[in-house]
Amino acid sequence: MTHVLMISFDDAAATQPQGDARRRHLVYAERAGRLTMIVYTPPDSGSAIQASPYLTILPSNSRHKLTFIADALRLARLVRDIDLIATQEPFLTGLIGVWLRWRLHVPLLVQNHSYFFGNAAWLAEKPLRNHVLSAIGRFVVRRADMYRTVNRKEYDNYLAMGGDPQRVVALPLGTASAAFAAPVDAAALTALRAKLGLLPDHKIVLWVGYPVAFKRVPLLLRVFRCVAESEPQARLLLVGDLAKSPEDLAALAREEGIAERVIMPGAVLHDQLPLYYALGDVYVHTSAYEGVPRVLFEASAAGLPLIGMQVVGVDEVIEDGVNGYLVPDGDIEQMMARIVALLRNPVQAEKMGEAARKLAFERYDANRYADAWVSVWKQAVALGMQSRR
Repeated sequence: MTHVLMISFDDAAATQPQGDARRRHLVYAERAGRLTMIVYTPPDSGSAIQASPYLTILPSNSRHKLTFIADALRLARLVRDIDLIATQEPFLTGLIGVWLRWRLHVPLLVQNHSYFFGNAAWLAEKPLRNHVLSAIGRFVVRRADMYRTVNRKEYDNYLAMGGDPQRVVALPLGTASAAFAAPVDAAALTALRAKLGLLPDHKIVLWVGYPVAFKRVPLLLRVFRCVAESEPQARLLLVGDLAKSPEDLAALAREEGIAERVIMPGAVLHDQLPLYYALGDVYVHTSAYEGVPRVLFEASAAGLPLIGMQVVGVDEVIEDGVNGYLVPDGDIEQMMARIVALLRNPVQAEKMGEAARKLAFERYDANRYADAWVSVWKQAVALGMQSRR
């Protein structure tokens, strides 16, 4: 049995009992033997959650993200017989992990789910904050005993820092599952089309996610304006909590003259996402960078062709001309042309969609991911603590 203490800012496993995060961590916990999660939550979030015999979740009830550091260290004193400390990211939870590693004398596994080190676009978003975080991250990563990235770029960055090749792994979160590949209920799909005001001849350009700045949804709106000029029956479907956008996307759609062609249903429960993917004709991704975007795995499993900008993370998923198209970063005209070409050629779109599904289940199968992730935990424990460089 391996007992892992995980430190995380993501409270989904604590606050969404029926959600995808809780389900995934229940599986990890059972396969490892025992998992205790200390998660950041606001005050009055409740006490410890015994989600299963294998999974315990400790809400922090923190007044602020900075006070989470002290709260996590306090809660960690309640946990016994730890074999491994794992942190969600290399910044604040990473610092907590470094401290606990020193105090408990057990190995530390640090995760990085994005692209940070040497990323000019990320540094430019909030220069002062992100330069400080970059320095913290490098400090933490150099003190980790195991480092999990999700893309090859950060894997190479770790080696460039002088990291041990035995102590790093590039492992994307596998989310290609049968739930996205299975045929959806026809009546439910018809009802959803009616709810969204979609007509039979509408062609759907789909985007799913959280519209934070680096996702560049305003850029997607500009691309779609060009698409709509060529394909009047095209509709852009944006699925996600658009309140997370730093810009008013509805106002931007009006400014672009495409408000009537952009559909924004809001956040959707994970279990309902297969219905929305089933509406799509093509999936489009305009991020400036990514770790490796799991929405591309889901869209692929649903059989959609992919179109994205050639940036870190996205270029590891899309094989140009095979499962979709990569276009030069920021090239609106070429992205528009690729979208229109697939909307006008459903046979080619279907062929690419089938290739996308095949590649997704070969590389990002959700059923195989749990074992792969838990094996990283066990590898970290087996390697033990390394001497500091």
